Amino acid sequence: MRPTTPRIPMIAPKDFTPEQAAIAGGWGELNFTQMMVQHPGLYRTYMPFGEKLMRGSELPAKDREILVLRAVALCRETYEATHHVLIARNIGMTEAEIAAAQSGGAALAPFEQTLAKAAEELVLDHCLSEATWAQLAERYTQVQMMELVFLVGEYVMLAMVTNSFGMPVEAGLHAGSVPNA
Repeated sequence: MRPTTPRIPMIAPKDFTPEQAAIAGGWGELNFTQMMVQHPGLYRTYMPFGEKLMRGSELPAKDREILVLRAVALCRETYEATHHVLIARNIGMTEAEIAAAQSGGAALAPFEQTLAKAAEELVLDHCLSEATWAQLAERYTQVQMMELVFLVGEYVMLAMVTNSFGMPVEAGLHAGSVPNA
């Protein structure tokens, strides 16, 4: 059973040590940061990886969000799912597109269905099938193919973290309120 309360207490930004404040950067209001700064070495190492896959990605933003939304839905994860619904809205995805991405539904365009299937294969089988690889490779570069696998893997890992730590979604979270999204 998943925890219903945080297993790792959050530290308010006002209570951060100077080291924690330095590594938190502009992310201090997020519960993820308020938990993770308690392991400064891990947080300092992880954040550039996560930022590369989100902000520095070669993948188109909508494609990236379809992959993330499908992966976290399959992992029954709520913290990142809530944030990525907001990010998806902020990049112009409709509620129908968001719901279809989460469910892998047929309402997605053909290539978007391939993205949802790729996320499913990576989450459930930990490998892309030959058919899915070939479909993705028709549109994506080798670098994008590599990033796709790492992106889904990152969000499976984050699901383990947020689910196991009992990470709550920030109180009052609403569209447009995610810093740096």
